[in-house]
Amino acid sequence: MIDKNLLHKLFNTNHSYDYNKIGSPIEEILLNHIIKFIHEKTKVIVQYPISTISGNFRADIALLNKDKVVIIECDGEEHHTKEKDDWYDEWRDALILIQKKAHVIYRVKGIDILNNLYSVFSIIYSLDQDLFNQEYSRRLEKVDIKGYWYKKQVYYDFRCNDGRIIPSMIEVKRKELEKDFNRFWFKYILYSLLFPDKNIRNLIKEMSSKNYEFQVLIQKVNQKYPKLKMENEKQLLTMYKIS
Repeated sequence: MIDKNLLHKLFNTNHSYDYNKIGSPIEEILLNHIIKFIHEKTKVIVQYPISTISGNFRADIALLNKDKVVIIECDGEEHHTKEKDDWYDEWRDALILIQKKAHVIYRVKGIDILNNLYSVFSIIYSLDQDLFNQEYSRRLEKVDIKGYWYKKQVYYDFRCNDGRIIPSMIEVKRKELEKDFNRFWFKYILYSLLFPDKNIRNLIKEMSSKNYEFQVLIQKVNQKYPKLKMENEKQLLTMYKIS
């Protein structure tokens, strides 16, 4: 006799999300495919709200499993046309991580979502397996991940219609507080503390015009908040708990 309980479970393991909140076609493509692989207990949230000292944001996609929050940002080419856009994203990511609003942040290029989506999933799966259904995800192709720091790269040969082979690369950025936090990113946090009334765009202007050294920044932050008594920037790592 058929196991009706199992059958019911199989028909109800799809991950629902608010379709109307999808912000771009590349987000829709990634969502429609990644739900095939993630664990049934992993919750999917589109346009995940995040508040920080320097503004409120919405992450493209958030995957939540137990206490772990993993953000996936889908970066289209139209989004990254200026150096300041990368600077803005780096500052925003630093705030999200230092305030522990997420444990991991992925940034995926739109072109890789369109052309190499399953290789992108292979990268994410190899680094954050607890989000995935192990039975399904083991079917993903194993990839040789290279790169440095938070940039994870997979090299492959792209075959053109005329038979030519072009060496190509997929690059996924993965940032995690404990492993990847850069000393320079602490400057972003100190500036955000020093000018809590400014958003990131204005903070970038402030930093461009007045690029203080660490000790000067710490001194200024302590002057603004006398009870803080900060001695070095690494103490910032202990300031927040996940919320």
